Amino acid sequence: MDKKILVPLAEGFEMIEALSIVDVFRRAGVQVDLAAVGENLQVTSSHQVKVMADLPLAQCLDEKYDLIVLPGGIPGAQNLQKSAMLVELLKKQNSENKLYGAICAAPALVLEHHGLLQGKKATCHPGFVEQLSSQDHIREKVVFDKNCVTSKGAGTSIEFALELLGIVMGEEKRKAVAKGMAIEA
Repeated sequence: MDKKILVPLAEGFEMIEALSIVDVFRRAGVQVDLAAVGENLQVTSSHQVKVMADLPLAQCLDEKYDLIVLPGGIPGAQNLQKSAMLVELLKKQNSENKLYGAICAAPALVLEHHGLLQGKKATCHPGFVEQLSSQDHIREKVVFDKNCVTSKGAGTSIEFALELLGIVMGEEKRKAVAKGMAIEA
């Protein structure tokens, strides 16, 4: 069975977080739909780097994903929070007990805000931890609980992406991709 993941991009996304996920999963041969949340396929990162998405988010509504994962960044996470289409996809993913994740500000601004961390352990960027309902795991770099994975930020993005890959594709694939990236796994 082929695996497929969704990485939504909104204006002001954190480039390292988004593209680390895309890079790790594409190295593993996973189909990654890089979807623009706004009007244009060209999306500008928080540091003014323009990235071309594969398709608009509207084309993802009827797709089935093994993982939906949100990059952070400001105002990227705020823009993700406002996307009714994205929230619909995330709530469906959760209700089907399928995997979703977020990094940086996105766990607090998107997942917590929309009730998608209820009953789940999580972490996020230190600047947003006060918005999490539970502060018990905020010191951890990556937190995996039930069907949700969260992480702190740009500095943990490769570790986060590899953790997600291990969950989706198995430990052997995670180790192989990490080795190819010169990361001791």
